[in-house]
Amino acid sequence: MQNLHLEIEKSIFFSPYIDFNATTGVCEMAGESFLEDPVGFYEVPIRWLESFEGEKIIFKFKLTYFNTSSSKCILGIVRALKQKKAEGKEVYISWYYPHDNYDLLAEGEDFMADVEMPFTFISYHLE
Repeated sequence: MQNLHLEIEKSIFFSPYIDFNATTGVCEMAGESFLEDPVGFYEVPIRWLESFEGEKIIFKFKLTYFNTSSSKCILGIVRALKQKKAEGKEVYISWYYPHDNYDLLAEGEDFMADVEMPFTFISYHLE
């Protein structure tokens, strides 16, 4: 299995940075997600997670903004992680949010409630 690495793209629309490591199981998604075709964009990372064969996934959400259509696709990622846990894999999810962005914190809490899996919430200061 290959690593998955997608750089941030900024134009009229914004795509997040994605770095999924097939060897360590450490997966990170960061930045903004405001996409014209979120389903097409997120299909690749969701398929990657579905085919991941390692024993442990450490997933770090470090998003600063995402729109409603991206939210539905991010939920697809969270559900893929839930499926891996159901398969007996160790799954750890960290949700980073700017210390003053309670909306982003609430989004993470909603995702956590939807999949009934624990998240670790980590507040940070934007530089």
